[in-house]
Amino acid sequence: MLHLPRTRNDKLLFIVFWLGGLFTLYYECCLVLASYHDSWNGYVTFHVTFSAVLALYIYLYMFMLIRSDISTNSIIIKNGDLSEGWKYCQRCQRNAPPRSHHCKCCDLCILKRDHHCWFAGYCVGYSNHRYFICMAFYMSLAGIYANVYNWEFFLKVKGGLAWSTVPGLLAPHVGLIFGVYSWYEFFITLTTTVGALFTFLFVWLLAIQIIQFSTGQVKYERKNNIFDYATGYKNTFKEIFGSAGLWVFLIPFIPTKLPGDGTRFAKVDRKLN
Repeated sequence: MLHLPRTRNDKLLFIVFWLGGLFTLYYECCLVLASYHDSWNGYVTFHVTFSAVLALYIYLYMFMLIRSDISTNSIIIKNGDLSEGWKYCQRCQRNAPPRSHHCKCCDLCILKRDHHCWFAGYCVGYSNHRYFICMAFYMSLAGIYANVYNWEFFLKVKGGLAWSTVPGLLAPHVGLIFGVYSWYEFFITLTTTVGALFTFLFVWLLAIQIIQFSTGQVKYERKNNIFDYATGYKNTFKEIFGSAGLWVFLIPFIPTKLPGDGTRFAKVDRKLN
């Protein structure tokens, strides 16, 4: 079952994600590539293949992310006395396990909730955390590759590197208003600027995941300096990627068994500290 966006903003960003990726693929493989090569050759084959593979991976991980059930509805929870770390969710009218939190956008209690993904319109939690990390990795790789590959093309359109290059990237509309840019130059400059901003966003998201992985935390725990589940890299890795390990980075749909059910987690023994 696919869990599609519920709110207007989530739906808009979901569309931006899918159409933006297709536009980027067309831009890279048709417009930019054509300016570098007049005929088909080995470099063209590599660029087209590499770009298509990156796009395929990104879309596959997004698909796997939104088809995962990460809510507390997927487990049987007994009502009654709350165990240690459990709480009662007034919105869901049921008990919720440790590390779970209610998402206003999804209107669900999410197992081991990390955050609500803008582009998916769905939360990142216990069962799909690995897909988000992999998607962030490939989006960062694709963004860096595209920006480096596009730079020479961008400078060619702009007539070379000049003092106005950076200001032009920061405010391309100003150049259009004052007649410095043609509509084509404005389009290329704007596309380059947006591409750089999205790449920064992707790398930032990946960096946050790496930091949280190193400390065994999710977003809520990082913001509140909670280190109760910092049991080491090995346990954190197994908790996120399961039995398949690093194969998840190469095969998005590979079956993997996670070590628990999203309600119980190993904790740091404070008595040893």
